[in-house]
Amino acid sequence: MESAARILIIDDEEGMCKLIKSILSEEGYIIDIETSASAAIDKLKPDMYAVAIVDIRMPGMDGLEFLEKASVIDPRIQFIMVTAYGSIENAVEAVRIGAFDYITKPFQGDEIQISVRKAIEHTALLEENIKLKREIDLLHGRESLNAANPGMTAIISLADKIASSNLSVLITGESGTGKEVIARYIHRRSDRNSNPFVPVQCSLLPLNLLESELFGFKKGSFTGANENRTGLFEQANNGTIFLDEIGDIGIDVQGKLLRFLQDREIRRIGDSKSISLNVRLISATNKDLEQLIADKEFREDLYFRLKVLTIHMPPLRNRKEDITLLVRAFINELNTVRKTPVEIDGSCISMLVEYEWPGNVRELKNCIESASALCDGNIIQCKDIEAIIGNNRISRSEITAPAGLHGNDVLSDLSYRDAKARVIEDFEKQYIALMLSRNKGNISAASRDSDLDRKNFWQLLKKYDIDPDKFK
Repeated sequence: MESAARILIIDDEEGMCKLIKSILSEEGYIIDIETSASAAIDKLKPDMYAVAIVDIRMPGMDGLEFLEKASVIDPRIQFIMVTAYGSIENAVEAVRIGAFDYITKPFQGDEIQISVRKAIEHTALLEENIKLKREIDLLHGRESLNAANPGMTAIISLADKIASSNLSVLITGESGTGKEVIARYIHRRSDRNSNPFVPVQCSLLPLNLLESELFGFKKGSFTGANENRTGLFEQANNGTIFLDEIGDIGIDVQGKLLRFLQDREIRRIGDSKSISLNVRLISATNKDLEQLIADKEFREDLYFRLKVLTIHMPPLRNRKEDITLLVRAFINELNTVRKTPVEIDGSCISMLVEYEWPGNVRELKNCIESASALCDGNIIQCKDIEAIIGNNRISRSEITAPAGLHGNDVLSDLSYRDAKARVIEDFEKQYIALMLSRNKGNISAASRDSDLDRKNFWQLLKKYDIDPDKFK
């Protein structure tokens, strides 16, 4: 038998609390009452309540502040805000920071009942979607991590073993080897898998913004801080945060990361209070952190806190027996979003295996995506693969040698100007196809991602006779 949902009512007027309780008691809910938001936040624990009905205007901690803090403690709660001051501003602010619904006093009894019922149904729907997504993710995760290479099978086995722990993990390896893939796999296999996985590409965030993005800030703490901002660590509460390229963060932010790993607390910029969080930290780097320590660019104490558990991802050139499995996984993934399935000619596999893949698994995946977009019909042929990786097969020594381009039969028959035009043409075709593939044929989204004017993007489609519908 399904247990009754537990509801929390917070209003500084005890009579109002009792009124709402009497209305909801008819529905069979378990109900708790608090007349102080501060007292309620001190008692709140994860998975305690399905719904919180909160008055916005209260002395001390108001309803909006309670909503913000309670969301960190338990992201599953649905908040219904109640106020006698039915201003649009309060309604918008409440919804913006996570309220499910907004009701003004005086209200009808059935308004509260219907709102609570919808909130509980909404939670049930979200949890069902999370469950289905988790099952799909597990299937895709297992498929994309299938391995024949002994080193990779050992890594997958290790990831399975450490997933259930809360210890920090440091993943090393070249760019494109799948460091984020293994981090997501660990998260999916853990008890945190129904909670957020928050990836952060540290190298893409300017040093002066990284701290505020990670830890958030209080309104007025610096010029432009016009409102309270929740940081990425808070967004990852009860889940996992993945800091990619952690070797690129500054010394100041390193100190704050060390404090989190020691005390499991963060402090927003400009705030005097610390916030306790339950977040697992997985980090990754393609840099030599020990060399950075020797150069005084990385804290040694942070390094040892990060590498409690370590995984090294091998380059694809050292695990070529996995290429066939990876290609199959990428094609299966593509076919979940394509109108018509795509296949690859078996004769292409030897070409893929022979190539050195300097960009590792990421380059292989991009190659398959581009080839699927450029191929005639629905079969990827060797010529499609050659069009993408052919120019890259010229070794560095050939590029610098006087004979230069003679390593490529196609380009060696052309003048410099024509060879350059051919390379640019191949690049434009591949790039446009890749952008369309990632955005499922949406021209506006693809042009935005490309930082190209939509008109210019459309002209390239016409120039190369690329059909965006193939990518939907």
